[in-house]
Amino acid sequence: MPEHRTEAETSNLNFTNILFALFKWKWMILCLTLIGILAATAVHFFYPAAYESDARLLVRYVLERSGYDSVESLTGTSARGSTGLTTDAVIAAEVSILTSWDLAVQVAEALGPNRVLPDSKAPTVAQAASTINSGLGTATGKGSNIIAVSYKNRKPEVATAVLNELVSRYFTKHLEVHRSAGAFDFVSQQTDQIRARLGQTEDALKQLKAKAGIYDLKDSISSLNNEATKTTEQLSDAEADLAEQRARVKLMEGSAGLSSPAPGQPASTVTSTATPPGQPTMSPQPAGSPASASPPAKDTQQYQDVVARLKTLQQSELELLGKYTDASIQVKSVRSQIADLENQKSALEKKFPSLAIIGAAQGHQDLGSERAKLAGMEAKAETLKSRLRNIQERMKQLSDAGPEIVRLERTKELEETNYKYFQGTLEKARIDEALDPSKMPNISAVQRPSPPALVTSTRDKIVLGLAGGGLALGIGIALLFELLLSRTVKRFSQLELQLRSPVMLSIPYQSVNGRLRLPWKNGQRAGKETRDKSKPNLAPWDPGHFIRSYCEAIRDRLGLYFELHGVTHKPKLVGVTGFGEGAGTSTLAAGIAAALSETGDGKVLLVDVNATNGEVHPFFAGRPAATLTTAIKPQAAITSAADNLYLATVNQSGSKSTHLGLKKFFALVPNLKASDFDYIIFDMPPINQTSPTIGLAALMDKVLLVVEAEKTSRDIVKRGYRELVGARADVAVVLNKTRSYGPNWLESGS
Repeated sequence: MPEHRTEAETSNLNFTNILFALFKWKWMILCLTLIGILAATAVHFFYPAAYESDARLLVRYVLERSGYDSVESLTGTSARGSTGLTTDAVIAAEVSILTSWDLAVQVAEALGPNRVLPDSKAPTVAQAASTINSGLGTATGKGSNIIAVSYKNRKPEVATAVLNELVSRYFTKHLEVHRSAGAFDFVSQQTDQIRARLGQTEDALKQLKAKAGIYDLKDSISSLNNEATKTTEQLSDAEADLAEQRARVKLMEGSAGLSSPAPGQPASTVTSTATPPGQPTMSPQPAGSPASASPPAKDTQQYQDVVARLKTLQQSELELLGKYTDASIQVKSVRSQIADLENQKSALEKKFPSLAIIGAAQGHQDLGSERAKLAGMEAKAETLKSRLRNIQERMKQLSDAGPEIVRLERTKELEETNYKYFQGTLEKARIDEALDPSKMPNISAVQRPSPPALVTSTRDKIVLGLAGGGLALGIGIALLFELLLSRTVKRFSQLELQLRSPVMLSIPYQSVNGRLRLPWKNGQRAGKETRDKSKPNLAPWDPGHFIRSYCEAIRDRLGLYFELHGVTHKPKLVGVTGFGEGAGTSTLAAGIAAALSETGDGKVLLVDVNATNGEVHPFFAGRPAATLTTAIKPQAAITSAADNLYLATVNQSGSKSTHLGLKKFFALVPNLKASDFDYIIFDMPPINQTSPTIGLAALMDKVLLVVEAEKTSRDIVKRGYRELVGARADVAVVLNKTRSYGPNWLESGS
């Protein structure tokens, strides 16, 4: 089973393939590199010299003396709050002034075109200005207020003169750009008008806010909203507490037999219903009567405990009724306990009547406190309602006056902005009237134009570019052709990755005279594999042919393969095919047949399936060759071309061309089995859509697929290999005509 490889492993872009491409195209890369070095040398010696003078200007700040420009244009050291972005913008504006066409024309007119262009005949001012602009350079740093100015020219004296004049005239040009004219009167009038309108707006806004009783509209509305929300929440909580307290008082009154107060009636006005109206209240019994006897301390303590527990359970009942219905288990359980305690209380009161007086006093005392608490809650709820009504009324007043207040505030804000703007421009206009154009306190020369110096940076860049460009161009062309444009198979390792199967053998390329082309440190190997120039037409089965050593290696591997796989029948059929003419299939087939014929006493038959129309294969010229039908007949009398080597063709000489198709091959099978050949080697046609090779390959014991290096496309090889494997052919791949461009480890590396 072939080893599985990922797409990255089978990619053509890897380090070894890159090295292979560089070694293959090394002479072209060396030639282009040499051309680049020669061009760089020529530029180094013949590039025209240039001289440069440079100066530096410090821009402390820029004063926009205009009645219409922003006050914030004052930047630099005098405006410490300015951001780096503002400083960069100001420096960029000054650079634009330095490199403007107008300033270049002024410098050209001041120096004269002949001085700027001494080598030109009748130069014009425009030509001189264009030359000044082309040689002028500026540089600034991020957030820095230093401008570096330089001028480059082939004449050293011209470089310094032009830069001196440029810096001098830049100060004047700066004043012309940033100076205002006749702005003082206009700005003063506009400032007075805006100040008057601003005063009127402030008075109207002040009166309206005083009427509404506020200082700030947004803060007042926000405060009222918060207060209304808070009051609403408090009122909701108070009403909930009030409802709970009313239910509690009502329950206590029901237990004590008292009437509840009507809504709005004070809780203190409710009288007890225990004594009917018009009848005297019950007075304590006279002392000495049995009912008035004081109960023992133990019974008194028990009675008080029962009353306390009864009060606690009644409170729990009130809380449960707020959550559950009367039918709930919790409410029924509490009421059952209350009933038990009331029975105990009644029993004690019957036994000791004086205990009833103590319980009634305690009950009236608790009920009174609860009624007082209820009255306080009612008063609190009324107070919160009144406060909420006042807040809502206040909010209605603000909503009526709000739009007018917002309009006046917006007008005031706009008029204040305009007033600040014109107030600032008024100050600038005053400065502009009193400014001396000859003095520039905000800009100074940190460095005056320096003496001219020879500049070689441009020449050095060109030299380096040409020197490295030839090498880069050569490498780029090599990689482009080998890794992207070329789709052919070049090395056996590449073929293994493509087919995901091992390659049996790689045979180097041989020229017509028999020597390897482009050897790489393999002179001894090449000497062994070359043959005598006096024998240029040796057949592949001749001992002196270069292919014999490779065919013997294939022979040994075929023998080992047949031995390991138990292929013992005779004859063993071996097919040799390729993908086109000139791939070396015929030479390889003849060499393998010759090598197999030397293994023992068995005979080997080489069959040429390619010859058509009775043509004789070049290797068979002068050699006895029979037809395949005749050669495989039992006890056929045919003449050998060499020891134990016999030649055969599909067609007889002069007969009509026929292909060795499956039908014809099956007709020959009985004779093939009865023949006395150990091996039959078939030199088969190239693989294409019409050749019978795919069908015949499945009938072979082994098929050798010959791939011609640097000629056969990888896609064609992959497709043909898949077709053979799909036809159940036992395929071994041989890479032929490989060329050596680098070290041996590179040729065999993956």
